[in-house]
Amino acid sequence: MRGSGVLLNISSLPSEFGIGGFGEEILRFADFLKAGDCKWWQVLPMTTIGLGESPYSGVSAFAGNYLYIDPIMLRDNGYLTYEECDSLKYYGSPYVVDYEFCYYHKKRAVQMAYEHILQTNTDVLYTYCNDERDWLMDYAIFMALKDLHNGKPWFEWEEKYKTHDHSAIGEFMNEHSKEVGYYICEQFLFEEQWKTRKKQINDMKIGIIGDMPIYVSYDSVDVWANPQYFDLDKDYKPNKVAGVPPDYFCAEGQLWGNPLYNYDEMRKDNFAWFASRIERMFKLYDKLRIDHFRAFDRYWAVEYGAPNAINGEWCKGVGRELFAIMRHKFPKADIIAEDLGIIDEGVIELRERTGFPGMRVLQFAFDSEVSPHMPHNYERNCIAYTGTHDNTTIYGWLASLGADARAKLYDYLGLHCELEGGENSRLVWACIRTMLLSVADIVIIPFQDLAGWGEDTRMNIPGKATGNWRPRVTNEAIDRIRIDRLRRYNYLSNRN
Repeated sequence: MRGSGVLLNISSLPSEFGIGGFGEEILRFADFLKAGDCKWWQVLPMTTIGLGESPYSGVSAFAGNYLYIDPIMLRDNGYLTYEECDSLKYYGSPYVVDYEFCYYHKKRAVQMAYEHILQTNTDVLYTYCNDERDWLMDYAIFMALKDLHNGKPWFEWEEKYKTHDHSAIGEFMNEHSKEVGYYICEQFLFEEQWKTRKKQINDMKIGIIGDMPIYVSYDSVDVWANPQYFDLDKDYKPNKVAGVPPDYFCAEGQLWGNPLYNYDEMRKDNFAWFASRIERMFKLYDKLRIDHFRAFDRYWAVEYGAPNAINGEWCKGVGRELFAIMRHKFPKADIIAEDLGIIDEGVIELRERTGFPGMRVLQFAFDSEVSPHMPHNYERNCIAYTGTHDNTTIYGWLASLGADARAKLYDYLGLHCELEGGENSRLVWACIRTMLLSVADIVIIPFQDLAGWGEDTRMNIPGKATGNWRPRVTNEAIDRIRIDRLRRYNYLSNRN
């Protein structure tokens, strides 16, 4: 079915608490989408965030981001008093996320709610723990151990904890049951709130498109609890790490540093860890975008400790084998393949074999004479974007184009006018209209493009370690969007 949607991360929503979350703001934005006749809301990974506040480098591939827990919902459910809730409010800038403030105050919110639950109804935690035991206990123990070690990475812990010694872990749980229970409560509150909100959004006929990073962080519970699944040496150090060679975004490539998978070991249990992860993702989302899909065909491996990703080697992935198993286990899994970057025939063949739709991005359309990203070259089975979270905004892109590329784009749009920003920008809306009128089954527009905002509001600059993932929107900015125009274009393109 044809449809359209908006890309806006949960963290970017308006809120009284320094970061967007699961409060009323999430329903207000869903109302906005419904008013524009959109069918989809795309978000970034809702799992835990890691270094540089990146949602693509969290400490768990399964656990939810506690920063999204809403204090007002905690209050209304009887977990906080009015005074406790008010003490968590933020009075700084509404335009960026204040992560330092949010880490401290959201943790306070969870701690106060946990103390209340301990006094009133611990049964809800036992029930939740049993339901999610496969990943939850490892996460809770890992985080409690991390606190005990003042945040040090697991590979710097003493040997008995570093090696996940069962007797040592059992002893730790007995001595620190309350600390472990805190993290069980954290995930219970996340799950309780998101389940409520997702049902309300789905009842409005809006689906959630989520995102799954292909790799996990070295300092993560996943690697600590399952070292056999990763390419580590006898001292638990990675042999090689993930990245991409030099590309459009970065001349030195991108050195992500994630440990690579030990696929030989994963085969022994039929890729059970991947299956559990996919199952978890579809509890959170209705449609799933798998980041860096190309690595399932071939992946770039760089020596551990290398200064950049220039020198690496392509290694064979397990895409056909893995996705055949996943298709058998999850026949209705609705997956999007992020097939951007350095794409060759092997990636294309794998995507076509799986039947997953790929991605097309307008900002890549004018890099060459013949490009699959030109709207007239789209096929129906694709998801088209004006830009992604890794791109600048459309306005920022237009401002950066050279004279030849801009002239070609203007001819393509059939529009020649001065470049201006804002929600009424003719050139920005011409780009949006062109995408919506394409044959692509689904078109996703980042909120920043609907608003006509510039480079300063982009979500992420690949290769930049800090300062990303911060932009937020306000209710006033949402109200200024030309929702009537979006609704009309969805009608004209038969996406409503």
